[in-house]
Amino acid sequence: MTTISDWRSARVVSNEPACEDMISLLLEPEELLPHRAGQHYELRLPGDGLSRKYSIVSPPERDSPLEFGVQLLPTGLVSPRLAATRPGDRVEIRGPLGEAFVWTPASGRSLILLGGGAGITPLLSIYEHFRRSVPRGREIFIMSAKTPQRIYRYERYRDRLTTRFTSSDPRLDKDDLVAITGDLLHDSEASAWICGPPGFIDLMVDNLIELDFPEMRIRSEAFV
Repeated sequence: MTTISDWRSARVVSNEPACEDMISLLLEPEELLPHRAGQHYELRLPGDGLSRKYSIVSPPERDSPLEFGVQLLPTGLVSPRLAATRPGDRVEIRGPLGEAFVWTPASGRSLILLGGGAGITPLLSIYEHFRRSVPRGREIFIMSAKTPQRIYRYERYRDRLTTRFTSSDPRLDKDDLVAITGDLLHDSEASAWICGPPGFIDLMVDNLIELDFPEMRIRSEAFV
């Protein structure tokens, strides 16, 4: 019986640019295990001991193929090789993994998503799952990046995002959060999910706490 800790083969369905520094990688596993919104997989090339973790972009309702957002690092040992794969090639996957950054309907009927750069990928899965699970829920999806070209599939998601484009810090300050989120900050059903670089996360958490948003309803995941 296959478990989440077992490596298994997956076929590359498609591999295409998603923004300046990321690709969208669609994989069809030989054996698919259900995932939850916010989880990730470990990916590697067959016969290679090097692996990296990548968030699942697709929501739990879409069981196959799985979509991953892979950030391309010029000095990376795995991402350039994944970017070189073609439809029909094979990669190996292990997962789904991660329990600390998982959204479920029990998390509440209101949602605040805060993403920086490549941190958009697990938030997209959470957002889609939220919309399907809580059709009358309230949500705001805020993304910060240097340019629109640095946001994963920007043209597809632009109408769902509230964006802030800047290359200077702070990317989002407390006044921004108040103006964008409005009374969601004081909604007892709201939870906040933050993903991005460590500095971005630290700032967003501090801002929310200073705005009296309950720390117990904040979840974060860092992308280094």
